[in-house]
Amino acid sequence: MNSRSGKGSIDRIVRILCLGLSLVTLAPAASSAAPKSAKAIASLNYRLSEKLVSVPVRINGSRVLWFVVDTGARHTVIDSAVARELKLPIASVDRMTGAGKGSVQMLHAKNLDVSVGAATLHVADPWIIDLNAPPVSGAREDGLIGADFFAKYVVEIDPAKHTIVFYPKQNFRHAGRGARLPLYFIDNRMFVNMRLALSNGVSVKRRVRVDTGSNDAVSDNIVRQSPQHLKSVQGVGLGKPYVDYSGVIDRVQIGPFAIRHSWGASNDNPAVGMEILRRFTLTFDTGRNSLYLEPNSHFNDLVPAPTRIK
Repeated sequence: MNSRSGKGSIDRIVRILCLGLSLVTLAPAASSAAPKSAKAIASLNYRLSEKLVSVPVRINGSRVLWFVVDTGARHTVIDSAVARELKLPIASVDRMTGAGKGSVQMLHAKNLDVSVGAATLHVADPWIIDLNAPPVSGAREDGLIGADFFAKYVVEIDPAKHTIVFYPKQNFRHAGRGARLPLYFIDNRMFVNMRLALSNGVSVKRRVRVDTGSNDAVSDNIVRQSPQHLKSVQGVGLGKPYVDYSGVIDRVQIGPFAIRHSWGASNDNPAVGMEILRRFTLTFDTGRNSLYLEPNSHFNDLVPAPTRIK
C-alpha cells in the first residue's frame, strides 16, 4: 500500500464514522417514560376513627354507612345492627376469632353489592358480626372494608391528606417516589417482611401481617424481652380484651425506613398497625405483590406509650 491510497482509505473511514454519528444524533431518542397510571375509579376523603380510615359506603344502594378500611379482615364485614336495619337475609350461623380472647358469633348473608364511591364489589358470602360490643375502633362502626376489596382494586391511602383512591388493576403504574416492598397476599391476608431490634441487642426478622384495622404500632412477642416494658390492655377488637406486656422496640425497620423507639404489644401473630402505617402514603397492589411506602409529615411523630396497668 502506498501513502496516497492509505490516506484515501483513512478519509473514507472518517467520513463513514462521522455520518454514523450524525445519524445517531438525528435519530429520535427511545422514550424512557412508562405509560401513565390507570385513571382512578374512585377518589374520596375519609374521616378518622382514632387512627383508622373510615369511608362512606352503600350496601345495595342503601343510605350512607361508615366502614373502617381493615386489611386485617379477610372479608368485608357488616355490623349486625346494620344488617337488621337493612333486613339482610341470613344464610347460616358460624363463629370466628379476632384480636381479643375467645370467639364471637358470625352470620353469613346472601350476596350483595358494597360501594365506596364508584368502587363497587359484589361480595359473595358477606359476614355479619357485632362490631360494637365493644366498638372495634372506639367509635361506632357500621362495617369493615376487608381484604377482598384489595384483591379487586389497587388502593392508595394518604393519611396526611385523609384521602383514599381506588384504581383498576389493569395498566396501573405507581408514580410516587416511595419504596416498593414485596407484599405477600395469602388467603386474603397481607404480609411484609420487617426487622425489629431492641436496645439490648436482641433483633429478629419477621413476616408481619399488615393490619390497617389496628391502632397499634407493631405487635410481636419480642417486646417481652425489651428492657422497657409494662402491662397494658391488649386485644381490643373482636373478642374480649386482656392484659399482657407491651414494650419498647428500639428500631422498627420496614423496607429502607426506620422508626425509632416504638412501643409495641405482645402478639403470637406479629402485625403492623396504623400507628406505623399512618407515617406513609400507602399503595397496595396485590396483583403485582407490591406495597409502596412514601413517607409523609407524620413520619417523625412519637409513638405514644400505652396506659400502664398495675
